[in-house]
Amino acid sequence: MAFHHVTPASLQSCALHDPFCKSQLLKWDMLKGTQFHVFRYTKYYHRMAGAELAADLYNDPAAQAVLQVLLKKGAWQSLEGHKITGLEVEQVPANLTRMDIFDKLQSSDLDPPVVRGPGLELVKRMDDLREGFQVSDNLRQMLLCEESDNAELYTPAERSELLWRLFEHISLGGPCCQYEDQLGPYLSTAKQLYKELVTVQKNSSTGKIEPASTVFRIKSMETESGDVCLFPTHSRNNFCYLAMDPVRRLVRVWYHAFVPFW
Repeated sequence: MAFHHVTPASLQSCALHDPFCKSQLLKWDMLKGTQFHVFRYTKYYHRMAGAELAADLYNDPAAQAVLQVLLKKGAWQSLEGHKITGLEVEQVPANLTRMDIFDKLQSSDLDPPVVRGPGLELVKRMDDLREGFQVSDNLRQMLLCEESDNAELYTPAERSELLWRLFEHISLGGPCCQYEDQLGPYLSTAKQLYKELVTVQKNSSTGKIEPASTVFRIKSMETESGDVCLFPTHSRNNFCYLAMDPVRRLVRVWYHAFVPFW
């Protein structure tokens, strides 16, 4: 077998099993749709070989024994015994080593502002519903509404970065999300999750800290039987990230599926 499932107890730390992080994801209703696994691999993969890595992983018997996908009624379906014949995979930029991408959210020059005061209180607005998410503050309006005055605050390149994606995922949450009143919990949890997925190392030439991991996103999956889908419904908060750590030869898989409450 090319992949060996690594139990959380054998890891030095795991953000998805950290009590604070778990309590936040529970509050934001993301735990029930989440699967997080770590696998050690023996085969060599080029850092750009995301499609090959994903295909091997999802067809490996040891991996299939634990990998699952969520069904529309909220039950989990095992991938064990299913031949995966197609995976749509894209690379996700993971170039950041600092949190300053979020400084623009705190700018006092924004009109309307996203946050106010030293406590970074989220500025509220009249409730709206977009793509199945409740929009009750200017942060979620910026994330979901193209007509928002702050919709172009971040460039497509910035929004494509893994750190921003993680922040957006937890800010939107699950179908019964208990939203935060302050920006801080989203920032601290996004940082913790990012550090879990992305390994960094020092560049021997420059002395700078750089990401060593390569991250991929599986967008869709096909099986030989045709009766298994990666996600139960369409949602912008469906995701499946594979973070390949070439230093320790680990691949971390974070899967989340959004199932509407109604």
